[in-house]
Amino acid sequence: MNKIMFFVAALLFATPTLADHGAPPRAGQPLVIDVRSVGEYRQSHVSEAINIPFDEIADRIAAFAPDRDARIVLYCRTGRRSGIAEQTLRDLGYHQIDNKGGLHDMQRGGYRLD
Repeated sequence: MNKIMFFVAALLFATPTLADHGAPPRAGQPLVIDVRSVGEYRQSHVSEAINIPFDEIADRIAAFAPDRDARIVLYCRTGRRSGIAEQTLRDLGYHQIDNKGGLHDMQRGGYRLD
C-alpha cells in the first residue's frame, strides 16, 4: 500500500500541469504557449499563456489544440526551445504557428506578464 501511495504522490508531483493559469483562449485569440519549464513559468509568464514544456509538447498539444489549424503562439526564454517546439508542431501537422522568441520579446510586443 505504501508503494502505491508513493507512486501516486510521485506521479502527481512529477506531472507538469497548468500552473496558476491556463484557461482556453478567448474566441478569435491564439493559444499562447510558454514552452519553458514549470519552474520558469511560475516565476513569470505571459498572462494568458499555458505552460507546456517544449519536450512534452508532442504528447500534450492535442488536449489544448485538437484542431491543427488553431492559431498558436510560442515563446520561451531566448527562442531556442520555442523553435524546437515549433518544428515539433509543424511535424505534427499544425500550420498556424508564430514563434515569438523569448519572454522579453513577448513583453515588448505588448503582452502583459504575471
